[in-house]
Amino acid sequence: MNGAERFLGGSLDECLNQACLALGARTEELQYEVIEDSPAVVTIEAALDPVAVLGLFLREAFNAGDLDIRARIEEAEEHLGGELYGEDFRLLTAGLGKGLDSLQYLCNRIMNGRLRSHAPVHLDGDGFKMRRAGRLQEDAEAAAERAIQRRGPVTMGPFTPAARREIHLALADHPSVETASDGEGFLKQVVVRPFRLR
Repeated sequence: MNGAERFLGGSLDECLNQACLALGARTEELQYEVIEDSPAVVTIEAALDPVAVLGLFLREAFNAGDLDIRARIEEAEEHLGGELYGEDFRLLTAGLGKGLDSLQYLCNRIMNGRLRSHAPVHLDGDGFKMRRAGRLQEDAEAAAERAIQRRGPVTMGPFTPAARREIHLALADHPSVETASDGEGFLKQVVVRPFRLR
């Protein structure tokens, strides 16, 4: 276990209570291994389980909002993935997925505060982000054509950071235009302009 700490006590429950206090966790957020189990002493190694932390947060958030959304959490080498599904998932994908991106951002902030290190959280459902990427790429290419025809900047958005990234990537190798984010805060616009207007 990465970042595991040792806890000693007279029983497993005592060790788990110590681990919860030391790690600021609930028992269901821990992963642990019993190192020693004798009549006199129990020793465990315990750490926060990223899958459990994320899953518990999402479950409680959806319950608090009375939302019919559930999550399947899976830890991959490069990210911590949450596949969301349920009747109310569509609420998160409205407006090009602003709710989904905001929830993902919040999850990453929470995980950063709870764990020393973790893979980034990626939330999706029913292939939404792949479909959105295709749509944003088409919109970015159309904006590039308009910018070339107008010989001036074209503004798109506002978008979340994830959506802006898709637009910047879609036009990164375009021979005639460049992109830049414009604005303050979480939602910003993307400006597409011909190279000659630098």
